[in-house]
Amino acid sequence: MNRSTKKWLFFLLHLTGFVLLYFVVRDLEWESFFEVLMYFPAWKYLVGLGILSLVYAIKAYRWQILNRSFGIQTHWRTALVFYLSAGFLSVVTPGRLGEFAKIYFLRRRYDIDLTAATSSVILDRIWDLLVLSFAAALSIVLMLSGAGLNLLSLLIIALLFTGSLMVVLAPRIIFMPLLGPFRRFSSLHNKLEKMVQLWSSNRFNHFITALAISSGAFLMLAFIPVLFAGSTPYPVDYTSGLGAISISNILSFIPVTIAGFGTRELVFAKIWDLSHHPKEVAISISTAYFVVTYLGSLLIGGVVYLFNAKRLYHPGEIRRMSSEEKPV
Repeated sequence: MNRSTKKWLFFLLHLTGFVLLYFVVRDLEWESFFEVLMYFPAWKYLVGLGILSLVYAIKAYRWQILNRSFGIQTHWRTALVFYLSAGFLSVVTPGRLGEFAKIYFLRRRYDIDLTAATSSVILDRIWDLLVLSFAAALSIVLMLSGAGLNLLSLLIIALLFTGSLMVVLAPRIIFMPLLGPFRRFSSLHNKLEKMVQLWSSNRFNHFITALAISSGAFLMLAFIPVLFAGSTPYPVDYTSGLGAISISNILSFIPVTIAGFGTRELVFAKIWDLSHHPKEVAISISTAYFVVTYLGSLLIGGVVYLFNAKRLYHPGEIRRMSSEEKPV
């Protein structure tokens, strides 16, 4: 498959989210939607931005202690700058360049090898997936227990949670299928083997602390839709906020959407429908959440990035590094 064909397949695959978005909003009463959206006071957006900033600060601390497990002595302020800048790059670039940027930031600032930097960044993301999976499963149980439990959804979420926990506690089980086929590529095989050894020797370091930090950050993030729901005649409980954020964020890992468009609106509409609330309310809250999280990352992360870009990093160098590190 040539490069041009891959690009077209990538483009068409990501159109799935916009197809979903069309089916979600095709019968939307737009006048009611804008009426609800305009009713949200400005102070709630500011509170949402404050919550988002606090979430970034907490996650930066989690990343700092995870880095220490891999022998990377990161200061909290530096980790926060990296985290905010990576969030900004994820918003303004295709292909989630922000995750590659964090690897690059660590390598350039602390002169460490690719394996240690990649291990730290991937493990940081796995903690998010672990907490999201548990929160999604818990919220589905609480929301659907009275209306008939969706066993298939619970099974999928349970598998995600179990898989994430296995990667954290027993990475060799997950990476074993990869080690065999890559034996022919000695460099890549050695990097994978070193990654497994690093995780295995550090898997219990700060386990409880990282779990508590990840849970606390997510619980704060899940309060944002509840905050906006309080301004409508159709308030929902905190469980709905947990379900909406956790499930939509899990679906965002699937490469069928850009910035969560389509999957986020679908999840919010379905969850609010459980309480027999109008779709216009669900989509307005989803839109407000998008404004806070994505535009917040753009504004806050953008300011941090602009103040530090010339001194610490440059996106052109990140792209060159990612292309140079690909196995031949």
